[in-house]
Amino acid sequence: MSNRWHLFLKDLQIFEGKWEAPARLMTVFQEDDKYMHRGWAAMIDRENASLPEPFEIDDPEKFRNYPDTGPDDSEYDSVDADERFGYKTTVETAAARLDLMGFTAERCRREMADCFRDLREWPVHERVVMPGSDPAQNVTDDEISEIGLQAYLKRGPAWTEKKLTRLEQFCLDKLEIFFEDDLDHRLLIAGLLDRQDPQAILRLDLSDLLSGGAFKSTDQVSTQALQDLREETASTGPIIVLTEGKFDSRVLPRALKLVRPDIAGYFKFLDFDTTRAPGGTDKVVANLKSFAAAGVMNRVIGLLDNDTAGREAIKKLEGITLPKHYSACLLPDLDYASFYPTLGPSGEASDNINGRACSLEFYFGLNSLQGPNGDPVPVQWKAFKELVHDYQGELTNKPYVQARIDALLIAAEAGDPLDESWEPMRLIAQTLIDNAETH
Repeated sequence: MSNRWHLFLKDLQIFEGKWEAPARLMTVFQEDDKYMHRGWAAMIDRENASLPEPFEIDDPEKFRNYPDTGPDDSEYDSVDADERFGYKTTVETAAARLDLMGFTAERCRREMADCFRDLREWPVHERVVMPGSDPAQNVTDDEISEIGLQAYLKRGPAWTEKKLTRLEQFCLDKLEIFFEDDLDHRLLIAGLLDRQDPQAILRLDLSDLLSGGAFKSTDQVSTQALQDLREETASTGPIIVLTEGKFDSRVLPRALKLVRPDIAGYFKFLDFDTTRAPGGTDKVVANLKSFAAAGVMNRVIGLLDNDTAGREAIKKLEGITLPKHYSACLLPDLDYASFYPTLGPSGEASDNINGRACSLEFYFGLNSLQGPNGDPVPVQWKAFKELVHDYQGELTNKPYVQARIDALLIAAEAGDPLDESWEPMRLIAQTLIDNAETH
């Protein structure tokens, strides 16, 4: 069937797969690495374009060796398989790219050795016993991975007849789990390329897929593979939440684990304490733009206070085109914030502070906002924001309220039941879920 890809190191096939271009392996190559026999590829494109229906995997292998089935005088009869269509680069370049992605030979051998040690600790694990003396008695876990990788290259594909020593075969058998189809082979390739000729060629042959109609020769297959991985990462990687400051990033993960333990682990908050990154509404906007410019693949949510500055930030973001998996939102409205004590030029008053002064401190219930005198800690009206034509409000005694929130969290983490005062935090959890699900 014309549905397979093949990865070669020089003339040795080290991997193969089927159905579609291997997105993860494609990240080792760039569009400049594409090779093709233009005449052969053009013929394949024309033939595939003329098919009445999309390619079916049950179709006969009509086009795999298309030039070889043509007239005897065809100028394409002599096109070698390694010249038709695919991507290739040197071992040196491939290793450098793998290293940038975190796939190194050292990491490959280390993870293999760790796996062997873990397996040995399993009570049900039966150690492989070879006839005669056990080769494992003579080698360490680190040596097993090294010998096994070299044995794989020495033997080549499983159907070849090259003989291995008993020790080489033993080590290769131990590596079998790492050659499963559902594993990311980039780490294994990093180990296989180690100590190889830097100028040797690593080649990904996609001619079968091209002849099978999986794509056209003019398609940017490596670029599309990278985009597919971006979308996969956006769907499966942690959802990054950008908050306005370190208090928010410190207490929100703890609160989420209490009110929604089923989904809390899917969100990752920017660590202000470790990075000492500056906070503020403007920094949320700046980070969203910076993450987008840097091509961060994860879903990213800018979580802004439900205040005047937050509304102003949302308005600023309306003129910016962010990736579809990015979003910005305000903390939700609160019932008890619709009539809350405030301080302004005209003295004390009760006012609706939703969208004007609700920072995270307001989302742990009214009890946490209760001051030493038993009354809610008031909001102080401050600067006027021209963009949204409203005043910005701020809680007058934040450190006091934050201390009460810390005590509340500690008690809940110790087993205190979650009463109705946690409902605002459940609203925040749903806000994060809604923004993550829509992108």
